[in-house]
Amino acid sequence: MEPTISIITPGYQQVAYLPVCLASVRDQAYSSVEHIVVDGGSTDGSKEFIAEHADQLTWWCSEKDRGQSHAINKGLEHATGSVFGWINSDDLLLPGSLKFVGEQFSADPELLILTGRRLFRDEEGKDTSSPLNDATDRDALFIAPHINQQSTFFRMDAVRAVGGVDEELHYVMDLELWWQLLFTFGPEHVRSVDQVLAVFRLHGESKTGRGTLPFRMETAWILRNMAMQLGMHVLVEALSTGYPTGHSVRAMPLREEHHTIVERMIIHFLLKGHSTIHEREEFEMMRLFISEWKVDPSFLSAEERDELVSLKEQLKAPNWLAFRIKRKLQFRKA
Repeated sequence: MEPTISIITPGYQQVAYLPVCLASVRDQAYSSVEHIVVDGGSTDGSKEFIAEHADQLTWWCSEKDRGQSHAINKGLEHATGSVFGWINSDDLLLPGSLKFVGEQFSADPELLILTGRRLFRDEEGKDTSSPLNDATDRDALFIAPHINQQSTFFRMDAVRAVGGVDEELHYVMDLELWWQLLFTFGPEHVRSVDQVLAVFRLHGESKTGRGTLPFRMETAWILRNMAMQLGMHVLVEALSTGYPTGHSVRAMPLREEHHTIVERMIIHFLLKGHSTIHEREEFEMMRLFISEWKVDPSFLSAEERDELVSLKEQLKAPNWLAFRIKRKLQFRKA
């Protein structure tokens, strides 16, 4: 028996993309699908368009909300499916995707997360394929996951068990939900499939088009909260130095045996995003990290070891002023 798949579409002021998004769900060769559209009170004609196509939808609304995460959770309140995914109003599913997803979940009762590839489509219509997780590398699923959100589907019971998505997050709610499920149920319930399931549009009005800083900030808040839960005070202080403000994100279901993997997650985040220093807060954060936290080299990939060497060389400067002077002299020589 095929499982019912609940697709939730949050959106705001994106009427130009809604026709393709709704049609991509409507035209799936899959009978057991319910589509829920949660519009944030758009004034661009979205409400009228959704109302005209209400017969295609299980439930919809157009009213002010507290952002995308709140909209997703509102949709979950009306969802009855056993499998869940969300497609933003400016994205779309590819033909046959839900039939494939339904077959995967039907065949494996232990499957909690199914993730495939997605296409990145730029404003000129050019497509590039996303990376894909190696589900056999279970550490990497924690440390450096590829969250192909539009092509990732979840067992609904598991999503409800962790409380949906965190409404305090507006950029990395998908990453936080991924980590919640992995820490709760374990990475052995994740499957990656080398199949393109959806399209992620890249355009100037999208969140991704606004730059990476908000994504890094919210990720830092989540990691800092995990470090706090496990008593990693130096890492808490370092992340607070680089990202001094932030909302109160929800706790992760961590146990003492998660200490090592969380440490590796934080080290990866710091080295990947901050091995080259640009700002004063970054300098102070990484200086504190290097001077106060002993990094086990066995934790690191070859790339991370190179990044660590580069970072230590930069941090030989005794303070921010000396660092800036040294950097200016290097630029002049170059």
